[in-house]
Amino acid sequence: MSKASAVRFYFSFRSPFSAIAFYRLRRSPLFKDVKFELIPLWPENIFGGHMDNPTDSLFKMAYIFSDAARQAEEAGLPSAQFKAIAEQFKLPAGMDYSKEKAGLKMPEEPWRITHLAFLHAQDKGKGWAFADAVFSRRFNFDRKGSKNVMDPAVLGEIADELGLDVAETVNAHTSGRFDDIHKAMIRQGEADGVFGVPFFVIEQAEGNEFFWGNDRLPFLHKAITNAEVLPVINADSLREIQTSRC
Repeated sequence: MSKASAVRFYFSFRSPFSAIAFYRLRRSPLFKDVKFELIPLWPENIFGGHMDNPTDSLFKMAYIFSDAARQAEEAGLPSAQFKAIAEQFKLPAGMDYSKEKAGLKMPEEPWRITHLAFLHAQDKGKGWAFADAVFSRRFNFDRKGSKNVMDPAVLGEIADELGLDVAETVNAHTSGRFDDIHKAMIRQGEADGVFGVPFFVIEQAEGNEFFWGNDRLPFLHKAITNAEVLPVINADSLREIQTSRC
């Protein structure tokens, strides 16, 4: 497959693994010529349909952030926040797991606000930069402290830093401009069988090929380029933002 072929890249600003994948893809020279269709995914029927909810299982949550810390370190990103979050997920002592599933009761999470703000930024030619900044602020990659990126005020700060119109960015979710686009993305995600993020789809005549997870980026590159071996994507190769990702 040609490097110029587009790859559908499903992500969510909720996901630590999406954050690490986004950071790597924006900086890796291996992917600089690969076209990605960036698709923020937050289903209307949240976790009731095709998307799995990791917070339903403390077993999974206890693992996710420990693994995110390992993957962040491999990418040269700070891992302290991931490790701190992992420490919060302790399995209940003496629980009878045959009768009850241990999970988290999460408050409402209006990720649509953040995802449609991204669609506005992308419409203005700053999708990669905006997403990178949102992930950085959420997971403290910039070491300035983690912030709630579902908060319009925080999104406004990011928009202002990037030279985007603040009001248009923070109100993108109520403007109606991206509603149909977002719904179409959800339908496409269902058609592609997306069950978690990051999720990549290579569309091919002989059948689509799918990859789930930040740790599958070497396999994604091998499939795109028909390389004979898996590449190594370590911190030393992620020093600069690629000009195609500005």
